[in-house]
Amino acid sequence: MGRGYGRTAGRWGLYGLLAGWAGLTVFQQLDKPHWIQTKVDPTAMGIPNWRFFAPTPGRHDFNLLYRSTLADGALTEWREHSVGVQRRALQMVWHPGRRLEKALFDAISQLFQLADRFDDPRRMQLTVPYLALLNFVTHEVEHHADAVEVQFMIGQSAGHEPDVEPKMLFLSEWHKLAGAAGIAPTTVAA
Repeated sequence: MGRGYGRTAGRWGLYGLLAGWAGLTVFQQLDKPHWIQTKVDPTAMGIPNWRFFAPTPGRHDFNLLYRSTLADGALTEWREHSVGVQRRALQMVWHPGRRLEKALFDAISQLFQLADRFDDPRRMQLTVPYLALLNFVTHEVEHHADAVEVQFMIGQSAGHEPDVEPKMLFLSEWHKLAGAAGIAPTTVAA
């Protein structure tokens, strides 16, 4: 009799603990943490916070477009590399491509955060987000065989609202493509 009672009491204790944790998780979603939360979890690491997009949810998609200058001076059409792609059910469990998508989204977001700090827009070319995006459009996307320079543009669209016109937010300078049409890759001397 004592052994069965211990199991039942332990089970109800576990249920109580999980119910308390669920209750604290609900309170964690509020703007101000409850005093009990700070007592129970002072580091705010044990009680989940699922306000991923709060307080301002994302309402627009970023679009990364690029084009090239060919050796004869002609320009290619703008091509888009989709930063946010259509989701499939399996991606809730396994989505290794999300890392690249997230890195591009973060670089674009950081580029706009830094934009207000510079009086001269050309100084943006020295920032890590700009260089990361330039590296991506230089090395990770497909270019025309005769391409010698690349330029990228960041646009904004409401992907799920076709009535909203997309708009251009940022246009880069032209940058030479290493190893293209007689341009030797640059090397750094040791």
